Amino acid sequence: MANGKRMLRMTVIAIALVGVLGFQLEAMGMLDSVGDTAGRPDVIMIDTIAQLEELEQSAAVFMHDAHTKALKDQGMSCESCHKTDAKGTMALTFNRVEGENQPELSASELKDIYHNGCISCHVKTADKGFKTGPMVGECRSCHQAAPEVQADRFEAGMDNALHFTHWDSKIIPADAGEQTNCGSCHKKKGEEDGWRFAAANAGKSTQEIFHNQCVTCHQTLIEKKAERSGPVQCAGCHGEKEVAARKMEEGKSLKTMGALPRLPRKQPDAVLMMAKVEEGAAPEKATGMAPVAFNHKFHEGVVDTCTACHVDGVNAPLDTSYEAMHDLTSESSCIGCHAKAQEKPQCAGCHEQRPAAKATSDASCVTCHNAGVNAADTVKLMASASKEEKAAEAALLIAARPATQAMVAVEDIPEFVNIGAISKKFEPSKMPHRKIILSMVKGMEDSPLAATFHAAPEAVCAGCHHNSPASITPPKCASCHADPFVTDGKPGLKAAYHGQCMTCHTEMKLDKPAATNCVACHEKKAN
Repeated sequence: MANGKRMLRMTVIAIALVGVLGFQLEAMGMLDSVGDTAGRPDVIMIDTIAQLEELEQSAAVFMHDAHTKALKDQGMSCESCHKTDAKGTMALTFNRVEGENQPELSASELKDIYHNGCISCHVKTADKGFKTGPMVGECRSCHQAAPEVQADRFEAGMDNALHFTHWDSKIIPADAGEQTNCGSCHKKKGEEDGWRFAAANAGKSTQEIFHNQCVTCHQTLIEKKAERSGPVQCAGCHGEKEVAARKMEEGKSLKTMGALPRLPRKQPDAVLMMAKVEEGAAPEKATGMAPVAFNHKFHEGVVDTCTACHVDGVNAPLDTSYEAMHDLTSESSCIGCHAKAQEKPQCAGCHEQRPAAKATSDASCVTCHNAGVNAADTVKLMASASKEEKAAEAALLIAARPATQAMVAVEDIPEFVNIGAISKKFEPSKMPHRKIILSMVKGMEDSPLAATFHAAPEAVCAGCHHNSPASITPPKCASCHADPFVTDGKPGLKAAYHGQCMTCHTEMKLDKPAATNCVACHEKKAN
């Protein structure tokens, strides 16, 4: 009898467990195919109450895209959960609008908004015969101490291609009296990106500003049954696969167009830039160097977004302090961006092995700082010339820059170099010297950066002959690496040869010759 009761009790428990698990699996069934259930772009941890008091339960795990789809299946939309303010902008907050002229809510009131709103919706959904979410008493279904589903969001951004898609759209109407539709997003003419940074948005994060404006517009277009609309689901902007698919389509369009049109902002083609100076100081006192002719049009074409350089917005004064322009650790600085370009395979073979940066010299600085003949001309140019005159001067200097890499005459480059100073087990290596040099030059033939900064024809020689003066007849490696082992920080000759060649091949992503394939470079001696 006791065993019978125990079996009955275990059966009841098992049925209950199956029911609970079945319900939770049904709720998890709303995951659909948004992405990997272990990491999703739409996972939001709801811990709003934690700002007011210590949480009694763990933060609630909320899968936004799953709920968006569930609402759509029932003929419902974003307004089911999100209210709009007086201007018609959708609030990110659930079932409430926060901000000016809105009462502050207590922790208890916030808790009621979430619990009543979510659970009542789940009940109504179940009554309609749809899959639904947790009910009263099933706290752990939402409040998970160790969530199985984690947030995994790809960083979204308005790059140039996506920007073009918007201002080229016929669905977004043109501004009154204008040929562009910029006013649909950028409300104040002349301050087109001010809405991201304006004081009126104080207290709001950039995330809130973008979501409020973008999602509201996309949802409006969907309701109007427009031919095209932007995403309202998280994965549309933050899903890695979705973003990759968008960029692939943009790439196809770009290939058809040939080049992405410039944004219609009346931006200059060329400008003269100079480091900021203290108030009242003469311009040449900034760094002792002349201004820089900056090719603005070219740089627009090689960055994904204007904020690559204008980190505080294109309307904010660009920080032209010496530190901002020469910060090697920042890709927003000139030096930092150029250093990043040196990591490309066709550049890294040489630049990875260059000695640590030494103090800059006037000879290296003048490559960029060459506007104006002398200090007096510089003062006049920067203090009294008009914007148009400065732009014209910059354009002339840019046009005078070399278009191709300076090159030593081919016949002056040794076709082969025999390396046999330490050959014992192997024959001397017959290095195809000229072929290597010409291959390196070909790799940089479309690089204005290389054409400008490799001003001397012998500059390419310094990639290997890294510590000797630029020359077409550099000293042999043994003149510095004669010792067999590391001496004064210099490797021995064998290590110098192998380190130089193998590192270059690795950085340039060359599969052949393999570092372990000795006979690819020098044949083994018969004896």
